[in-house]
Amino acid sequence: MEPKTKRPPINITIGNKSFELRTSSEFEEELIRIAAKLVTEQIEHRMRNTTREVNLEEILSMVCLDATVARLKGDYDLKTLKEEVFGNLDTIQKHFQPITQS
Repeated sequence: MEPKTKRPPINITIGNKSFELRTSSEFEEELIRIAAKLVTEQIEHRMRNTTREVNLEEILSMVCLDATVARLKGDYDLKTLKEEVFGNLDTIQKHFQPITQS
């Protein structure tokens, strides 16, 4: 874990807009940079594949929707995986409980 020092701001670009942000760690900075790149790629992909006039608000709305659905799916998958793993652990523990002699 990194010590709590004030980190310098970072500059990222999403689409054609630049933002100056502060991060709490190198890990968070890396995630933000990756996320900004993915969002920009999604914007560019949707702009290339539209057959009508580009409406940036619609494009950004759909990119946000895609990201939120992916997050919810990941949360659901993690919950399902945890339930399965803990269910299997319970089954294993039942089979390996010590036998008590009376």
